[in-house]
Amino acid sequence: MTPTPHSVGKDQPLATAQKLMHDNKCRHLPVLEHGKLVGIVSERDILYVQAIPGVDIHKTTVEDAMTQSVYCVPPEQRLRAVVQDMAENRYGCAVIVEGAKVVGVFTTTDALDVLAQHLGKDY
Repeated sequence: MTPTPHSVGKDQPLATAQKLMHDNKCRHLPVLEHGKLVGIVSERDILYVQAIPGVDIHKTTVEDAMTQSVYCVPPEQRLRAVVQDMAENRYGCAVIVEGAKVVGVFTTTDALDVLAQHLGKDY
């Protein structure tokens, strides 16, 4: 899990989100409006928008590319349940929310790290 993840505002240009992802080596950013979670934007979302002829990611907002329906879980949620939901629903990440505050992002890469640790050196 990435604790205290970087986030982006919904009205910011997609280019800003892309730079944040690149600079911080992440593929998902919670999207906030006045401190409230309103969506998630992924590297893939940005790539899809960039593929549209005539679209300028410096003029297109994060809101135009984000997913509004975010898979959120509390910090105490069991890892097995989170991973199972992510696999069954093909979620790229789970946003960890405590109260109304985003406290982390758990990604498929994090799940693979857990799996690798669990398997150990024998596999």
